[in-house]
Amino acid sequence: MAMDTNKKDETQKPGTPAAVPDDVQQLTRWASEYGRPALIGLGLAVVILLGLTIWRNQQAEKAQAAVQALFEPRAPEEFQQMAFASPDAPTAPLALATAASEFYSLGRYDEALSAYQRFVSQYSTHMLAPEAEMGVAASLEALDDFVGAAERYEAFMAAHPGSPLVAQAVMGAARCREQIGQYEEARMLYEDYIAANPESTWLPQIESGLLFLEKAERARQAQAAAPAAEPEVVFDLGVDEVVLEEVEGVEPEADAMEEPVEAPMEGDAAEEAEAAPAAEAVDEVPAADVVGDSDAKESEEAVQEETPEESADVSGSEETAAGAPQEE
Repeated sequence: MAMDTNKKDETQKPGTPAAVPDDVQQLTRWASEYGRPALIGLGLAVVILLGLTIWRNQQAEKAQAAVQALFEPRAPEEFQQMAFASPDAPTAPLALATAASEFYSLGRYDEALSAYQRFVSQYSTHMLAPEAEMGVAASLEALDDFVGAAERYEAFMAAHPGSPLVAQAVMGAARCREQIGQYEEARMLYEDYIAANPESTWLPQIESGLLFLEKAERARQAQAAAPAAEPEVVFDLGVDEVVLEEVEGVEPEADAMEEPVEAPMEGDAAEEAEAAPAAEAVDEVPAADVVGDSDAKESEEAVQEETPEESADVSGSEETAAGAPQEE
């Protein structure tokens, strides 16, 4: 044994390295050939993973901000713009549904109808799609399109027979049928729902709607059986006032022709009544007659003012004229 060890020691030259195992050699060769590309790929994978993480965090923050924005008081146009800006965002359907609801509550039924129809066309599989379909029907009913609304309500009933909104659709369709005079169809809608859902929580409302329908139908039948009423006289206040003024300005002929009958008067009252026409006659004397009377009075006064001599002359002349003989 000592001999073999010595031989091995003799075969190994001093300063030569020990033999490297084959596995280590293979790993070294692989690292020299593929080590750099592998490190580059690993670095890229890390960068991509970090980028995905950052992007997901940003999207989560945006989604959280969008959700918070939905609960803030905003105009319906702002909600609608949020839905249009990112139609693929998770909050876009909720924003559009909120805008449609706000439009309807504000009485802007045209815009509500457009928003609900857009929701149904873009998000037909969304959990809020049935509510949007009911919104379309309700908007049509608010716009007095009772035929279109009734068709939409009935289409919803056929498409969603198990939905909790079926009762509301039945009442909406019955209301619209009643508005267009289709009382029998409305009655069938109520009665079919009552028969199919005897334990529904909506049963009191359905029965109440049926009761009002029957009252309206009886009133319509009574009105049809009653004789035609005389047309109501509609007064135009402006024209009537003018006519009344004209009528008040014209005295009736009968009143003008009739003379007032006076009761007989006694004593001083009779004398005063007889003197009144004379006074009126004096008042009605023409101005020329008054002037003539004043001239006559003046001439009489002038005669009275004549001197005694002028009177004597006048009397003497009268006597001479009387004593002179008359010529043949």
